[in-house]
Amino acid sequence: MNNNLIKNGFWSTYGAVVTRLLAMVSNLLLAKLLLPSEFGVIGVAYIFWSFVNLFTQSTASDFIVCKGIEDKRYLNTTFTISFWIGLALAFGLIAVSPLMAQFFNIPNLLWILMVFAINLLLSFVQSVYSGVLLKRMQYKELANISCITSLLRVFCTVGSALIGFSYWSFVIGDAAFWIAGYILLRQAAKINISFQIDSKVKKEVLSFYIGAISSGFGYFVNANADNFVVGKLLGETSLGFYSFAYQLSMAVTTILTQAIAQISISVYSQLADDKQQENALALTIEEISFLAAPLYALFYLVVDKYTMVWIFGAKWLPSLAVMPGLLFFAYFRLVNGPLTTMLYAKGYPSANAKANLVIAPIAVLSFIIGAEHNNIVGVSIAVAVVLGVIWTLYLWWSACSQLKWSMMKFLAPSIKAASATIIGILICLNVNEFLQPLIFICIYLIFMRCFAKRIFNKYQYQFNHLTNQIIRE
Repeated sequence: MNNNLIKNGFWSTYGAVVTRLLAMVSNLLLAKLLLPSEFGVIGVAYIFWSFVNLFTQSTASDFIVCKGIEDKRYLNTTFTISFWIGLALAFGLIAVSPLMAQFFNIPNLLWILMVFAINLLLSFVQSVYSGVLLKRMQYKELANISCITSLLRVFCTVGSALIGFSYWSFVIGDAAFWIAGYILLRQAAKINISFQIDSKVKKEVLSFYIGAISSGFGYFVNANADNFVVGKLLGETSLGFYSFAYQLSMAVTTILTQAIAQISISVYSQLADDKQQENALALTIEEISFLAAPLYALFYLVVDKYTMVWIFGAKWLPSLAVMPGLLFFAYFRLVNGPLTTMLYAKGYPSANAKANLVIAPIAVLSFIIGAEHNNIVGVSIAVAVVLGVIWTLYLWWSACSQLKWSMMKFLAPSIKAASATIIGILICLNVNEFLQPLIFICIYLIFMRCFAKRIFNKYQYQFNHLTNQIIRE
């Protein structure tokens, strides 16, 4: 079991890391080729993509992982319902596209959303085949497909930008990504699926969908309202700066969340004992917290104005101002990820939905106030406070109350790691910029040695073991 987890973890991490690195390379090249205002246009389009995609997310995939693929009634019903929901939403997106283009005063948004509608239908069908591979624990195949499609997206996006297609390069790259993903996943799944709905299974599938969609709607508001507010109140250029900073800040979160979610949904669903699930989640949170916290700090210290100008160009310097707040939120978003996965594995997506829906109106109001008082910096501060602190506390409190688990058992490691990181950064700000990363690492390790001795000894043992293996070879 442990060997399989290690192997599956490697492939999931490999796929997530390569996919994210390719995305970063693409963003780097596009930052050189496009203007902030052009990033802003596609940023508006992605708001609507995120909204319709919340109905997909990994809902069908998660349901198949939980229910299995042996009973074709579940598989066929899930596939059929997913297809019809996807088709209905695709037509809905096409119907509202003229209104959205007029609302944001972006005429081409009409055509962009029409292309996104086709991608949406493909994503619904693709989620089913992805669930089949996840249930079989074919992480290697999933990782390879992810890398191939991501590489194709980079080539198409950057190539289109070089030719001069402006923000259309994003649209072309996304279309290539979803078409290739559908073809490759269907071939890899090697399973016959029929258009068929079983009346006994339909209610169970729809119930799972409704719970996931409710959760997704609140999450969509929390995750995209900031972009909506910036785009509407501050304009396309400000949204371009904000979106660019958001993509950079979420790099670590995207990589680790994808890798952890693929593994944990399978593992958690196989743990029948409630205590085992509680301990597994606590261990996951502890490992993530102490591993990820210094990565966000190092990112903040390394990506300064000199790095920004050297890599991306002086035109992107305004993005630096929003980095601290977004990185703070990114860390806690990563910490919250395993809890969301556990709730899905236990069949309680409604707990996550409730937390998201409660926080959503508070988040929207805070974003508007932040934008009115301090532009994109004010929005980033609101994101850090409302989504980074308030949402995290409420999510864990509501979930742990329902599961009858101790909230601080999970949050204590993440708060401890975040505190060590903030203290380390504050100390480093008073020293030479080139020495800041090294000094921070030393401070963080000293903190772990004193206040998180068990996890420090574990990492030290793993490091020594790896070093000895390398020396012997």
